[in-house]
Amino acid sequence: MKIRHKLVFLVVIYISGIITVALLSLYGWRRTAEIQDSVTTGVELQLQSREVQSLMKDIVFDLFVPQMYGHIRSLTYSPRSAVTLTQWHAAVIEYSKIFNDFMVQQSFLESNQGIKRDQYFTAIRMNTRAMSMLDRIEDILKVIREQYSSEQNLYGAMQKDEALIPFFAEIREASYYFKNSFESFMNYFIKSLNDEAMRIRKEIYLLFIVTTGLILGFSIIFTLYLSRDLTSKLSRMENAFRKVSNGDFSGKLDIKARDEFGEFTKTFNELLNDLKENVGNILNLTRDIGSFISDKSELIDLFNLVAVAVVQDTSADAAAVLIFGINNKFQLGALEGVEFSESDKKYLLELVSNRVYRPNTHFILNHTDSKIQGSLIKSVLAAPLVVEGKNYGLLVAVKTRSSEMFSDLGITRFVTFTEYVSLTLDNFFKYRELIERREAQYQALQSQVQPHFLYNILTVILGLNRKDDRVGIVKTVTALKEMLRYIQSQNRWASIAEECQFIEQYCSLQKIRFGSRFSYAIDFDKDAGSFQIPRLLLQPLLENSVIHGIEPMEEDGNVSLNCTSRRHRGEQGVVIIIEDNGIGFDSAKLDEKSNIGILNVKERLHLTFPESLLTIVSSPGKGTVVKIEI
Repeated sequence: MKIRHKLVFLVVIYISGIITVALLSLYGWRRTAEIQDSVTTGVELQLQSREVQSLMKDIVFDLFVPQMYGHIRSLTYSPRSAVTLTQWHAAVIEYSKIFNDFMVQQSFLESNQGIKRDQYFTAIRMNTRAMSMLDRIEDILKVIREQYSSEQNLYGAMQKDEALIPFFAEIREASYYFKNSFESFMNYFIKSLNDEAMRIRKEIYLLFIVTTGLILGFSIIFTLYLSRDLTSKLSRMENAFRKVSNGDFSGKLDIKARDEFGEFTKTFNELLNDLKENVGNILNLTRDIGSFISDKSELIDLFNLVAVAVVQDTSADAAAVLIFGINNKFQLGALEGVEFSESDKKYLLELVSNRVYRPNTHFILNHTDSKIQGSLIKSVLAAPLVVEGKNYGLLVAVKTRSSEMFSDLGITRFVTFTEYVSLTLDNFFKYRELIERREAQYQALQSQVQPHFLYNILTVILGLNRKDDRVGIVKTVTALKEMLRYIQSQNRWASIAEECQFIEQYCSLQKIRFGSRFSYAIDFDKDAGSFQIPRLLLQPLLENSVIHGIEPMEEDGNVSLNCTSRRHRGEQGVVIIIEDNGIGFDSAKLDEKSNIGILNVKERLHLTFPESLLTIVSSPGKGTVVKIEI
């Protein structure tokens, strides 16, 4: 349920409770008012019945003892009663009217209680009997007034008329009936009405309290539930936002509800995915460019890589890199994604070319703009590629569907992407510059090896010439020719197998020179033989062993070269050991700077393999061991 629906439901509960309590109050007031009206009318009926009795008494006294009654009345300082039959008749009519009003009360007519209905019908029967008595008395009084108005002894005259003899008995019976039976019943009836009113009041009060309690309790429980639900969800939202603000995009918001929080959760997680994707896109581009940049990397290939990354990692349908060409105008350096016709390419260049692009700005056009209508291109987003404060070109993203446009987040991601590409271009140029410098340095070191090597070989040839060893000279010159071909190769790298073959040719020349007092051994395993190292890396080390270790000896000089493969940090590497049994030296006093061969190898090795190690262990009379770990 939506939050707004819950709030509306809570308001409905409150309003319903107020209306229910108000209706209960009105109902209770109406019921008690009806019963109170019945009680009031019943009391008025009792008073009127007493009035009828009193008037009936006055009529009797006035008829039979006029003188005595007058004296008695005078004692109370009241005039003689002037009660007439008409007055009494009017009192009876008023009594009958009040009784009828009493008996038509709604509390009687709507009552379903058996006791009250029995009392109701009993009152009707008793009233019918009373009225019958009053009608009989009234008929007799009319006869007495008409026939015996002049009689002095009215009582004696009435005793002679048999029709009038029951008069006194009826008077007595009517008086007794009104005084005792009817009035007692009415007292009982009215008391029961009062009890009924009290009972209804208690029931209504109890119902009022229970209803109010239920409504209030349900409202409080629902309010507490709603408050707890809102507080819990807001707390989880706060934690999620705090994680995102701290750079943690792994914790998604987990609120499973069919309200506004559920919709917010969906939107928040989508935004979180976009943020993670944005970061991931930068990381992907970093990996791609990191694996791409090498000594042989070309700028056009980098542009193509960037354009592919924009299409793959953003919502763009196509991406282009524009660079400055002839006359300082933009031209397409790379284009990926949806295939454009030549006219669309020309149109794209026109859209983005006639503008001034400053650093940290962007340019956007949508299909609603008149400049972009009537083309495959529906939305264009462009930002400058700034290298060292200067615009090197433009990165352009294109959408081909009019139903989609670049969102604010998409624009921000694209601008961030562009800034990273600009930084990558800057690093690429600096890397190329660094490579060129390193290559120049390497070539300078390489050039140091070749003259020194040739000098030593020519020394060998001169020695053979002094011995007049024509065959040796021919072999030496032939071997030198092959070695020079290897040295002059434009390829900077060589496998260990190729390097060992070259060293074997070198050693064979030295064998010609020293004869039986020099021997050598070269060995490498299959994996080590295919490992690439800089050309002429090992020759200066072996040459040092021959010249400084073996040449001063008179016999049994031996040099060995052993190459074995190994794994280091999950990557393939090699261990190269050059060992001789020459005169040796104190390696603790070795001055690498004075030894051109060792210094050259060490610098070239560091330029090529920064984590490699070169160690030299030697002592006088015990030979020398040179170890290279790559």
